[in-house]
Amino acid sequence: MIRDPLKVASRLELGQWPSPIMDASAVRDGLWIKNDGVCHPVYAGNKVRKLEFILPQSEQKIVTFGAAGSHHVLATAVHGQAHGYDVAAVLFPRPWSVHSQDVLHAATGLADLRFDEDRDRAARLYDELSRSRTPVPAGGSTPHGALGYVEAALELSRQIEAGLLPAPRRIYVPVGTAGTLAGLAVGLSIAGLASVVVGVRVVPEEWLTLKEVDALCRATADLLGAEVGEWSLDDGQLGDGYGYSTKAATESMERCSSLGLKLEDCYTAKALAAAIAAGGGPDLYWQTGNQASLAPLIAKAPPWQPSAWKWLDPAFHEGLVPKSMS
Repeated sequence: MIRDPLKVASRLELGQWPSPIMDASAVRDGLWIKNDGVCHPVYAGNKVRKLEFILPQSEQKIVTFGAAGSHHVLATAVHGQAHGYDVAAVLFPRPWSVHSQDVLHAATGLADLRFDEDRDRAARLYDELSRSRTPVPAGGSTPHGALGYVEAALELSRQIEAGLLPAPRRIYVPVGTAGTLAGLAVGLSIAGLASVVVGVRVVPEEWLTLKEVDALCRATADLLGAEVGEWSLDDGQLGDGYGYSTKAATESMERCSSLGLKLEDCYTAKALAAAIAAGGGPDLYWQTGNQASLAPLIAKAPPWQPSAWKWLDPAFHEGLVPKSMS
């Protein structure tokens, strides 16, 4: 077994590590938070860890895939451009929110964005562009991308050894493409930690199956000759689907406001809602969302053109906030 991801892949260090630990007992007894959202001053979050291992494996021209307002697309555009990569991305529609519009706007000046109203057609366009560019799948969830979270699990182990938190019984992360879950499950096994990684589903089964999650976990483990630790999927927070808020997500955002933690209701608030509902502990909620302000990126982007986005969702064009889904 290889204990160090750097022995099987090159790494472009982007983030400031280790990410901090905080006591979140004000949110729920027995809960701790590890905040990857502050790992970079321009754009942070879990995609930074993945990109550290993806970019060195890529040619100069890359293409990726995601929903309009994708955090992964923005992270790839920000960090790829900063290190000399030519980034293209293919987008498909998602429900509108202020946050998703801001993320999309921030990306407009950093990458060659292509669009299709149909997700399947968008996927075919991504495949077509992959013939002339290095493909980076949605979420950066490849075995090499997941190595970033193998390293993150080893980082967490060192923080536990230093007494910054107790060994968690469960670790909660949102799951859209499963790279974070896969890396943690493998890394915890290498570290000898018995924590269960609970992936809180934010996409429907047809977008991500149990079989696909298991395959990514095993492929990541195979890179290191390691075993896969225990993991599970929590389907209880999906609500009406990807991009739709829920009452529990909104409540979790309110409960963590005293900690100065910024959540969004597509991914992170749903994962925290699952951790709050579980009780017991000690448990760890892993904050995967960016905490840096998008204002500097938006200020550098081209002016927003509402009519260009009408095909995504009428609200992108009209500026109307849709009703919250409970």
